[in-house]
Amino acid sequence: MDIYNILVFLHIAGVILGVGGATLAEVFYLMALKDGDVDASERRMMHANYRTLRVGLVLIIFSGIAMVWWLVSVEGHTWPLHSAKLWAKEVMTAVIIINAVLISKRWVPMWLGASLSFTSWWAATLLGTWRDLSYSFGEVMIGYGIAVFVVAAILESIKKWYLKK
Repeated sequence: MDIYNILVFLHIAGVILGVGGATLAEVFYLMALKDGDVDASERRMMHANYRTLRVGLVLIIFSGIAMVWWLVSVEGHTWPLHSAKLWAKEVMTAVIIINAVLISKRWVPMWLGASLSFTSWWAATLLGTWRDLSYSFGEVMIGYGIAVFVVAAILESIKKWYLKK
């Protein structure tokens, strides 16, 4: 296995941890809200999940930077510097980081923070697997912005349904 394939593997591992962690964060949050009290075991589970999310984030940041460096510096490609898809994924990664800080400081409402995290992880993953993407950066970002609010409405509906049971 060459260096680039190792970087791709690390990137995929980071995505798996991040998307899985973002999905589980929503599940754990709902479960904790069900009885109206976040007990010690639920808190431990959430903290373990957030650590997993951070590991995934660190893996995708470092492997992503290394993959772009490899493609540009070693293989001489310039397409990564002009890829709308890559730049959109970079913006989504930045949103994940900024959103995590804002959530931890309680400067963003939970409905928005949860939707930003969930949508960003899943949208970046979708972009990473969508090989024939022919949309501009602006079109992708408009779709992403709309998706954040659609996902917020869906998560809120699920929360209301689950808590009513």
